[in-house]
This record gives sequence, structure tokens and C-alpha cells, in this order.
Amino acid sequence: MGLRLVIADSAAEQDAARDVEARVFLESFGNTPDTMEQEYGPYADRSRFVTVIDEVSGSAAGAARIIVPDDAGEVKTLTDVAGEPWRLSVPDAVRAAGLSGAEIWDAATLAVDPGYRRSAAGAEVALALIHGLFRFTQLSGIRGAVTILDDHVLRLVQEMGVPWIPMAGATSQSYLGSPGSTPCVLTIGSFAESIRARRPELAPALVDGDFRSVSVDPADVLPGRGAALPDLTATGPRNG
Repeated sequence: MGLRLVIADSAAEQDAARDVEARVFLESFGNTPDTMEQEYGPYADRSRFVTVIDEVSGSAAGAARIIVPDDAGEVKTLTDVAGEPWRLSVPDAVRAAGLSGAEIWDAATLAVDPGYRRSAAGAEVALALIHGLFRFTQLSGIRGAVTILDDHVLRLVQEMGVPWIPMAGATSQSYLGSPGSTPCVLTIGSFAESIRARRPELAPALVDGDFRSVSVDPADVLPGRGAALPDLTATGPRNG
């Protein structure tokens, strides 16, 4: 089984990433294809997928969706926390995290295929996705990220030393099938320091990308990878 960490760049890689995301979110939270389309479809052109690809089958062992901001800085998490049930002040939350004026990316989803979760490589798939999120944002010059994490997942990643912290004023609330989820923020510059201080044994994997079962080529996580591909089936003139 040859596993490789990539920012999904080809149509096949992007389809594999969306497939594992859809299957896991249906199983874990009851999010139907219609729900996923309603929630994430509007962000399709701004989504990038950190993906662990099985090079034998072409399927994805796991994927994490990043949503990059539009010209106004909008991403899904910041829009959602401003509404029910949290009604947070986004400027206040961003200011409290020390990220005022910074470009902020959204770590919108993270999914590991159940079949791989039950395998010896399963733990490394999750670690590789977190490493890929770190490296891709770091290399892209991004200072901060936001997310809404199921509380069980939040506890797991915090135990790994990943410095996601609740947004100022955020509480655990029901969200998209999760009985308890918390809006969180992370400063990219604190990632490596936190891992090395709190879980030094995980630093080779999470910070440096050193895995036994997942190969990592630095060229596969470079900035600019994973942009939306043109729709070659569309007819008629296209702008741009």
C-alpha cells in the first residue's frame, strides 16, 4: 500500500478527496450529499484538499478541506460563527487571536476513511493530514486559520499538541450533526513550537513530515497547488 501526501491537484485527486470527505461526514454526522452541497458547494472554487492518496487504488485514505478567503476575507467558519448558535463578533474574535489584518484560511473539514482508521497506517494518515495543513499554510505565508471542530476531535488534536484554541466567547454547540462543536483559531507560527514543547515525540511527523507509511514530497505541498480546475465540459464562451 503506497500512501502519498499531496495537495489534490488533478481532477482524479480532487474527486478522491471529495469522495472520502462525503463518505466520512455521512457516516459520522449524517450529512447527506444534499447537505454537503448546501454547506460546501458555494466554496467549491475556493477549496483546496490536503489529501493522502493510495497510489495503488487511486482512492483517498483521508482528506482535509481548506477554504481560502475571497477578496473580502470571507470563509465559511467566520460566516457561520457570526450567525446562530454562536453570534460571535468576528472582528473581536480575530483581534483577540492577534490576527487583525491577517489573511485567514479555513480548515473546514478533516476526514479519515474508516478502513484506514482500522489499519496500522490509520494513525499516520491523520498525522499526515495535520502536517499537510501546517506545511501548506506555512509555505503560503498564512498567519492564521479557523475551524469549527467536533469536541471529540478537538480533544484529540489538542492532546497531540496542536494549538487550536476556542475563539473568544465561543462555547460548545450543536453544529451540522455534531452534538457539540467549538469554533477555534490557530496561529500558524505557534504550531511547531507547541508540538515540540508538548509532544516532542510527534514532532518528526507533525512538524517535519517524517512517516513510515506515508511518503511526503515537498513539491506536492507547494503554494498554488489544488486550485479549481476549469470545467472542460462547459460549452460556449468563457471569460478570463
